Order: sequence, then structure tokens, then C-alpha cells
Amino acid sequence: MWVIDIRHWLNDNYDGPAVPQLALKVAKIKEIIIYATSACTGRKAGLAPGCWRRPQRKPCKGILDVKVVGQDEIRWFCPVCGDEGVVRGWTSLNWNMSSSPNDTVH
Repeated sequence: MWVIDIRHWLNDNYDGPAVPQLALKVAKIKEIIIYATSACTGRKAGLAPGCWRRPQRKPCKGILDVKVVGQDEIRWFCPVCGDEGVVRGWTSLNWNMSSSPNDTVH
């Protein structure tokens, strides 16, 4: 199970990866944050994110079950491969679609 404080993976501006090696992981977590926070406000955020795992070196074809739990926690679960995780530290990011622009801290 992944337990991620996304702020630890971000640059000083909190708008991109801290190092190039984290670019794909940050992009995936960004997708999860946008989807989950849009869904909790009733806005359409497109399709649910696909799983990023590669069991036995083949891409998982699962679609993540993503939901906001509590004040600062987003949980995801892949029903195909069983991957799961928690994202924290996202509430003050621009990717939080549940905040109004005046609530966002940069």
C-alpha cells in the first residue's frame, strides 16, 4: 500500500516534480487528486484514472476506485491487481478542484 504526502515529491513551488525521476508518479497522483476532488463537488472530471501498476511487467488494465476520505486524504484501489494507496498533503495545491481560487495556497 502506498502512503504518499505529495508535497514531499514536489518542487518548491508545489507545481511539479522535485526531481525528473518523479515526473510520471507526480503526474499520476495529480490525475488522482483532480479526479477525486472534482467528483466530490459533483463536477465531471473525465474518466476515472487507470491503474499504473505493471504486474508481471504487463500494464494493469484496471480502473481505480478513487474517493476523498476525511479532510486531507484520498484513497485509491484497483479492483484488478489490488494496488491501493493514500494521498495526503493535497488540500492547498492548485490540483484541488474542491477549493475556490481564493482558498488555494501556492
